[in-house]
Amino acid sequence: MALGMASAARRQVAPAPRHEAALALMLADGGDERIKPDPLTGRTKYGTPAAPAPGEIWFSSSTATAIERRGFTAAGDALTALIGQFVYPAGWFERLRQRVVGLFGVLGSDAILTASGTEAEFIALSIARAASDGPLTSIVIGPTETGRGVPKAAAGRHFLASTSLGGAVEPGAYLADIADVEIETIAIRNSAGAPRAGAKIDADAAACVAKALAAGRDVLLHVLDASKTGLAGLTRQRARELAADKRVHVVVDACQLRCPRERLQADLNAGFMVMITGSKFAGGPPFAGALLLPPGMAKRLDERRGVPAGLAAYSALFDWPRSLQQDFTAALDTLFNLGLGLRWEAALASIEAYFALPESLRTQILTWFAGEVRRRIAARPHLRLAKGAADTTIFPVVTNGAESPAGAAALYRSLAEEGGEADLARSCHVGQPIEIGKETALRICASMPLVLDIAGHMAEGRTISSAPAAGDLDFLFRKWDRLAGC
Repeated sequence: MALGMASAARRQVAPAPRHEAALALMLADGGDERIKPDPLTGRTKYGTPAAPAPGEIWFSSSTATAIERRGFTAAGDALTALIGQFVYPAGWFERLRQRVVGLFGVLGSDAILTASGTEAEFIALSIARAASDGPLTSIVIGPTETGRGVPKAAAGRHFLASTSLGGAVEPGAYLADIADVEIETIAIRNSAGAPRAGAKIDADAAACVAKALAAGRDVLLHVLDASKTGLAGLTRQRARELAADKRVHVVVDACQLRCPRERLQADLNAGFMVMITGSKFAGGPPFAGALLLPPGMAKRLDERRGVPAGLAAYSALFDWPRSLQQDFTAALDTLFNLGLGLRWEAALASIEAYFALPESLRTQILTWFAGEVRRRIAARPHLRLAKGAADTTIFPVVTNGAESPAGAAALYRSLAEEGGEADLARSCHVGQPIEIGKETALRICASMPLVLDIAGHMAEGRTISSAPAAGDLDFLFRKWDRLAGC
């Protein structure tokens, strides 16, 4: 298998106009080391630039994608308006939260913005601790298919060596004022990589909850809406049954944002917290997260103990609802995170446009995309879908001869490499390698911007099959074939 190494020199970001370069710099602010661009390439560790990269192919929304022009323009317009106001942007952040709630919330719900989906874990944990009278056990479903830092964050521990608003920290150490959280994890796949039965996951969760309660501990129970490969874990019905005990707090991990929003609204009405991001299926720039609060929760929290002091390294005051910007958030000493606001501005430009499309059209486009991906995989003996691939927007693909982590990583880098043979010189981005049992898969993913692009193509009277996405898929698979030696 002829797999080349990515050339940093070839993947430098083209110089942008001065105002766009400044905007790109601000979009990368207010985040940890994952969002910081490499000084040579101008890209993050996920291969994303802070400015649009329209010449490249992006089927990588399960990991991260480049900001699209629609979102970049929206962020630039917001920045221009802020500069013209010469005031602290409290009202802007309030409007951002209201737009998020307007899309996914219900009457009486609210939202807290977070610098990433992983950092939403810190907020959910802080709220669960505030609502509890004793120590807490956090139960995480599918930890290997959520985020690498999720198990640490769900336990109240620093998950990297840097934070979004603070300085250097010790990975694995508890945040200040947190020292009483235990972590339990439940797998969603067996050792061979096959999905576990939902009834077994439900039973494991019930046993973990019972054990914690018997030990005098309250519980923060996670429901996994969609993993990095599209799997779910812990049924909503079982979560509702377990949450009948008021010492059990439930948070839904919907950070991939791949489910109908009505499902998230039902979660909020059930009293669950919900974690989302604007940087996965939504296609916004990484990193932009939010925690949705069920009706009445903000009011109840205002009467409880405040957030832990260690949260100040990750959360700013204006991220929170106004009703909680007093005593409950007294430990937060940063007023606002400008980069986070700009990233959400960019993400909402796509999300709002996506939900403005008729549902039937969105379904038609995603169904077409799924069929096109599956057809191309089935036509290639050297490619196959990984075990348990069921989601219609994430397709984990195993390549014969590159099933090992090292082999899949080399293929991933080579697909993203620019240059080389003239007919395959475009950079192709897919979801990062993920281990499934003894195999490692790359992921081809749909996104809201992809749906919007195809819908715009169809609005001009052209057929769905002639959309640019079809040509991009053809190019991706031709390059994949060449790299696999086929």
